[in-house]
Amino acid sequence: MAAVPTFESVRGALLRFRVMAFVVGVVLLVFCVGIIRKYLFDGPSTALLAQFHGFMFMIYALLALDLGFRMRWGLGRLFFMVIAGTIPFLSFVAEVKVARWVKQETAAAHPEPTGAGPADPGGASAAA
Repeated sequence: MAAVPTFESVRGALLRFRVMAFVVGVVLLVFCVGIIRKYLFDGPSTALLAQFHGFMFMIYALLALDLGFRMRWGLGRLFFMVIAGTIPFLSFVAEVKVARWVKQETAAAHPEPTGAGPADPGGASAAA
């Protein structure tokens, strides 16, 4: 199995994914409100919103795949990340869940060094 990358090496990809997950989620919610207005209240066309969401979704999908490939995740997680941009509110859930996965997996694979600091190399107290 391939080694898990460090958090520092995927920080940028995670940030890009999180920003686009939020943007796509907001645009999708606005699009859904527009559809409801259009069909229930004879509102204006939603064609422009649909095209904008489609464009944002393509960027989101590429960024999700970029992060997933960097983390060396399987098809199940990649599918979840990509499909989350098409279901209202799910991109917000995915953003939190994916950030947690990245932090947990990178922390488990690369734990922070613990122990005595340089000021106290032996662990002895100053009073002794």
